[in-house]
Amino acid sequence: MWEVAIYFSLLSLNLLIWATSYRHLQPASRLLGLGLLLTLVVEGFAAYLMFHNIRNLYLYHFLTPLQYALFALVFYKVLTGTRLRQAVLASLPLYLAASTYFTLCLEGLSEYNSYALSLKNVLIVCWALGYYKEVFESLQVTRLTHEPMFWVSTGLFFYSLGSFFVDGLMNQLLSDSFELASALYYISIFLEYLLYITFLIAFVLERKASQYALE
Repeated sequence: MWEVAIYFSLLSLNLLIWATSYRHLQPASRLLGLGLLLTLVVEGFAAYLMFHNIRNLYLYHFLTPLQYALFALVFYKVLTGTRLRQAVLASLPLYLAASTYFTLCLEGLSEYNSYALSLKNVLIVCWALGYYKEVFESLQVTRLTHEPMFWVSTGLFFYSLGSFFVDGLMNQLLSDSFELASALYYISIFLEYLLYITFLIAFVLERKASQYALE
């Protein structure tokens, strides 16, 4: 399947640049790479199960809270406001508790974890908006397009915003309309392409910055 090949190619390229630049990366970028590495391992196993016609939805009940924790910590590392940083930290146990509740009480391991994904998307959008607010209020960044975290935040913002609607509808559509569910699947794949392209730009920018600093 071409979309799976492109997906894993983009993910692997991100990890290649992350791994070869790790020593010179900022803590936030290191955490981001760990999130991508976790994603590659779980998504790789999920793809293996899919190609062998074995259900893999249960994997995402474990992947989603771990992804959220790492992405939230990325924002925690770059945000400067005390209240906002405290909110990010407080969200970690609360999200874990909510995700566990969704899995045990509302959506079993064999179902698409739409509630946990939707909540994750809402929280990530909030932290991205918090980052934008701090950047524009501080007036310290003169060229946003040269800031790695700007690309990370932008990718996560648009991905989470689009995925909120996709994930919110997916569980119902899997039961009611496989055709519409398939269409939403391709929309989610496209959003993931955009996400990993923005991450790739961020890693490249930070790698170049570290090279200039060494010269």
